[in-house]
Amino acid sequence: MTLVMTHDDVRAALAAEALGALDGAESAALRDHLATCAECRADLADLREAVAALGYLAPPAPLEDDRAARMRARLTARAAADRPPGAEPAPARAPEAPPPPLAAVPALPADAATVVPIGRARERRGFNPAWLAAAAAVLLLVAVGGWAARLQGRYDALNQEYAQVDRERDDLVRAVAKRDSTLAALSTPEVRVIDLASTQQKAPGGRMFWDPRRAKWIFFAHDLPRLRPGRDYQMWLITPAGPISAGTFKPHDDGTAEMEATYELPRDGLRAVAVTDEPEGGLPKPSTTPIILGAVAQQQAE
Repeated sequence: MTLVMTHDDVRAALAAEALGALDGAESAALRDHLATCAECRADLADLREAVAALGYLAPPAPLEDDRAARMRARLTARAAADRPPGAEPAPARAPEAPPPPLAAVPALPADAATVVPIGRARERRGFNPAWLAAAAAVLLLVAVGGWAARLQGRYDALNQEYAQVDRERDDLVRAVAKRDSTLAALSTPEVRVIDLASTQQKAPGGRMFWDPRRAKWIFFAHDLPRLRPGRDYQMWLITPAGPISAGTFKPHDDGTAEMEATYELPRDGLRAVAVTDEPEGGLPKPSTTPIILGAVAQQQAE
C-alpha cells in the first residue's frame, strides 16, 4: 500500500530525511510531496546545509601515518578485486614535479589585492563555524523532536484502535457464548415449555423453558406494554406454597424481554408462571393482576 503524507507530516519529517533516518516508504512519500511543494524543498535544502555544518563541531585532526597506510592498502585491494578479469592494472602515476621556488612564481596582477583567501573572507563576514554548527544542531533537534512526537501520536492512535478492536472481539465472544448457552438450555430433552397468554385486551405473551433437572429456566416475552416511570415487571413462580419472586425486568423498546435464571424447585413444585406490573425493584408478593399468566400442564408436572 502506498504511503500518503500530508503537508504537516512532511514538514515534521524533513529533519529525519536530512539525516537519512526515514525508511524507504516514508522517504518515497516525502519525495512525492517535494515534487509539488517548493516550500518544503527549500526547508529540506536548509536542513541539509545544517547537517553539513555539523561537521564543524568536531575539530580537524590529522590522520596517523599507519592508519593512512592501512586505508590505502584496503582501497588498493578493493580496486584490484573489482578489476574485470584480464584487465591491465592502471599504470603507476609518475611522481609529480616539485613546486617551483618562490622566485619562479609569476607576479600577481595589479588587481590581486582584491583577491581574498576563503578563510580570511569568512573572518571578514564574521563567519564562525562552531556557532553555525551549534545552531544547526539545535534546529535538527527541534525538528526531529517534532517528528518523534508525531510518530508517538500515531502509535497512541493505533493502540487505541487495537484496544477498540479487542473490546469488540470480546463482546462478540461473550454474545456467541451466551447464544450457545441459551441453545444448549433449550435443547435438552427434559425442558418443559410453558406458554403465557395475556389476561388483558392487548395481546402480550411469553414462553418459559424450564429444565427441572438443572433447575434452570429461560423466559421470553413479546408485545409487553411500556412501563410507567418507577415501575418494573416482576416474574412470579407459582408454587403450592404461594408465589415466589423470580426477579424484575424492563422490556426493550419493541416490547420484547428475556430473562435467564437458576432456581431450585421440585419437579412437581411449579404450578404456574405469572408476570405483574410492580413498583421498581419488586415486592415480596404480587400487588396487581398478572399481565401474562401461564399454567404448567398437569401431565408435565407429574
